[in-house]
Amino acid sequence: MKNTIAKLLAEEDIFVVHKQMDTAYFDVKNRELGLPIWKQNTIDPIEEELMVCHEIGHALWTPLDMLENAQLRKLDHSVVNVLEDARIEQKVKDKYLGTVRIFNEGYKTLIKKDFFGTSNQKNLTDFNLIDRINLHFKNHVGVPFSETEKVWVERTAKTQTPDDVLDLAEELVKWMGKNPDSMGNQEGGADVNPNGDTSDAENEFLDELTEAVNKMLPDDLKLPEQEDGLQKNTDAENTEENSEGSEGSESDDVENVSDDNPSSGDDSEETTATEDEIGKSGDEKDVTEGGVESEGASTTPNITATTAEKMNNALDNARDKNASSNSYVKVNNVDLKKVVVPYKKIIEDNQKHYTVDTYFDRTFSEVQELKNSSKKSVSYMVKEFEMKKSADAYARAAESKTGSLNMSKLHTYKFNEDLFKKVTTLPGATNHGLVMCLDWSGSMSQNLNATLTQLFNLIWFCRKTKIPFDVYAFSDVYGRYTETTEISPEENVGCFDLHKFAMLQFFSSRMTTEEENKMMHHLWMISNQWVRYRDWKVDGYPQYCLERYNLGGTPLNEAIIAMMKIVPKFKIENNLQKVHTVFLTDGAGNSLRGKREWQLDKNNGEHYLGYSSFHGQKVVITDPITNKTIVQDICWGNITTTLLKLLKSRVPEMNVVGFFVAGGGRKGLVSNDTLRYIIKNDDYWKRDNEVKKAQKDLKKDNVYVAKSDGYDEYYILPGTKKLEVEDFELSDDLVGASKAKLKSAFAKSASGKISSRPLLNKFVSMVA
Repeated sequence: MKNTIAKLLAEEDIFVVHKQMDTAYFDVKNRELGLPIWKQNTIDPIEEELMVCHEIGHALWTPLDMLENAQLRKLDHSVVNVLEDARIEQKVKDKYLGTVRIFNEGYKTLIKKDFFGTSNQKNLTDFNLIDRINLHFKNHVGVPFSETEKVWVERTAKTQTPDDVLDLAEELVKWMGKNPDSMGNQEGGADVNPNGDTSDAENEFLDELTEAVNKMLPDDLKLPEQEDGLQKNTDAENTEENSEGSEGSESDDVENVSDDNPSSGDDSEETTATEDEIGKSGDEKDVTEGGVESEGASTTPNITATTAEKMNNALDNARDKNASSNSYVKVNNVDLKKVVVPYKKIIEDNQKHYTVDTYFDRTFSEVQELKNSSKKSVSYMVKEFEMKKSADAYARAAESKTGSLNMSKLHTYKFNEDLFKKVTTLPGATNHGLVMCLDWSGSMSQNLNATLTQLFNLIWFCRKTKIPFDVYAFSDVYGRYTETTEISPEENVGCFDLHKFAMLQFFSSRMTTEEENKMMHHLWMISNQWVRYRDWKVDGYPQYCLERYNLGGTPLNEAIIAMMKIVPKFKIENNLQKVHTVFLTDGAGNSLRGKREWQLDKNNGEHYLGYSSFHGQKVVITDPITNKTIVQDICWGNITTTLLKLLKSRVPEMNVVGFFVAGGGRKGLVSNDTLRYIIKNDDYWKRDNEVKKAQKDLKKDNVYVAKSDGYDEYYILPGTKKLEVEDFELSDDLVGASKAKLKSAFAKSASGKISSRPLLNKFVSMVA
């Protein structure tokens, strides 16, 4: 609730976080409002509301460079903070009248809890002026001010801009240096000595220490004498000599000045007048009075707001420092124009790259042969799909009475009560769509041929059944050779620090048949450059693809974030009721490093875009579109499951399916170790039994259905030869065979067509 209120007050989508920090703050660069993790029953709700309203004031009216300007002007942070707090809190009260009560009651309870350290002070005049100004604007009762001090209180209340605050802070500190009465005398308060002079006892101690150390050192290593103490003692001695009228070069100078002034009085008055004249003339740059900074001097008093420090200490004590730290991150607002590479661009690039030779012609022929050989099987799957759809529609059909008499049954009224006409209502067909993400990583190379074969069959099926589809490949190679994937950093501060990636749009239902054939041919050439067992002399030596379309890493997590914008757009454009989002990979995705944020370079004082790691922390992930938040207890970079859950919340009624190509080697078998990794079960024996069952399913159906938290359905597939499409034809030996043998052969042929196409088979079961 406080997060929503904070965003409404700030009039922007600021980031509200709760984590280990010294105090509540607002990061004006990263637009982040932070609240500490409190101990139980230490901070009241009204006090936390006060902190939210206070930090909102900084969000709205405190510029990023204000504290940096204060440092350049050598102003104490606590002094500037007191004056700026007074300014922005008044602005919050003026804009949101309901916050007046929050500030009044909140500070009342904080003062009662002695958060400002006032309970031990019998007289508030013991505080210096800046502390009393702080207490006054924090609604403390009975804060005393002299008539001249009230002027500074009024000026504080009238500050309008950050420059007003900085100017006032500088003037106020100088005035306090000139007026010791405003400095107070509380223990541990501000240093009222503008020159930072040490006491006589301290000087004597330092002199004795220096002398003792020098006795033990050779001449070339002796410590220099304590200049401040010696010089100050010498100055004191000279002053005494002058007052006694002793002769010397310095006393002569003073006497000459006195003699030139006929109206001078006693010696003390002469000295004071002389010092005033020196201070005004600037002839002696080291001479100052009352903390007024002369030319070239750096004598600003060491004035700090102790009440602000007390407040910070009290808040620090209220923090739960043992609580685990949270890391907060938002889902990125990915610019699809910079991430998605359209299919027309890919076809154009590849047409310019490839030349016609034996390899080009042979691979083109292979794609056409594959298409022709798959026609019967795809048509069979289409027919089965239509049958399932009709059966489902029949099962959901509803029969109801119309209320009109059926005249053909009227003569049966004596023994039949059902005399009304009936109508059968068939439910409307659901519009389905498919969006598929293909893993375009290097580890897919040995399975790429078989995977593309499965993909082509799925595309041909969708064409025949007029199911809208889009197929993307996620790649981190494309961005190395082009700037189109560069995401604007300012738009994604506070979000995941994404690696450069691209969504290559390989296929779409909007493509023409010619474009589809060209794309299939280009991808087939890319996949066959990785084939080990091929007769290159006959089929031609491979032409290697453009570097930007080569295989690389696995930006699966980045792809899921991109799909959060791609899928809703696809659903709206095609007017669909249900979308099936499919991810086909051969392993886990690359881990995300952390959160993107502005960081300060302490060497030059400039900000740069960096990232903070959230590995090993509890991560709070928020989708700013749906406002759905998921907490992942301990994160080591693998947040795929959490991102999949957020993806499902973007599109209601969406089916998220995963296909994991787990097989390897020439035979494409799935190892037991891989299955143990996939099957999550703490009981060893139960997991071992499930592994055995998985191997049986893979042998029989060429697919194993596993459980996954992120996917609605998760299918484990074999690889290489086991994943290849087969079209079983009846042998000539069956001529004259018995009915039983023919029945068995037909069943095996039909079953083989389905089992060798697990991707298409499972999709049919989803949409039928």
